[in-house]
Amino acid sequence: MSVSVTSVFPLTWEELPRETAGPRMELIDGSLHVTPLGDLRHQRLVTRLSGALSASCPSGWVVLAGANVLRRGATDRLLIPDVVVLAEDALDEGGVYADPSDVLLVVEVEFPSTRSVDRLLKRDLYAQWRISDYWVVDPEARTLTRLELGPDRVYAPGRGSAHWLAGYDEAGLWA
Repeated sequence: MSVSVTSVFPLTWEELPRETAGPRMELIDGSLHVTPLGDLRHQRLVTRLSGALSASCPSGWVVLAGANVLRRGATDRLLIPDVVVLAEDALDEGGVYADPSDVLLVVEVEFPSTRSVDRLLKRDLYAQWRISDYWVVDPEARTLTRLELGPDRVYAPGRGSAHWLAGYDEAGLWA
């Protein structure tokens, strides 16, 4: 279940706690979106996918579960994808937030209550941020939808923009 909170004055990323255990707090155009951690099945899918991607991840990239991706601008946007493939150099900078320019892949494991946000809003934001690969896992349908960003900044079906992503075998996800 996701809850959206809008204040009279738009919130900024500076007003959010830097570290928190518990619900995910995402910021989209001044509105705070709070989503509790997924159920155990959700967490298992995130763990399996993160592990499988880490096993095939080449040097220079790192796979993280639940990384903060922050885009500063006229309105701040902070998203926390379930799985992120990030340039390893970004870790050297330290900090709490990753810049979208350092992200190769984001994965969302959807719930019925987050489906429209994952498939529409986040998909559009990730495309605006030029993240080359966006995957959506639907636990109910047991599907993994792989999308690649085209030159027109629109996602279309694809195996993965990087060879090692294209080679990922999703069969283990459902074992």
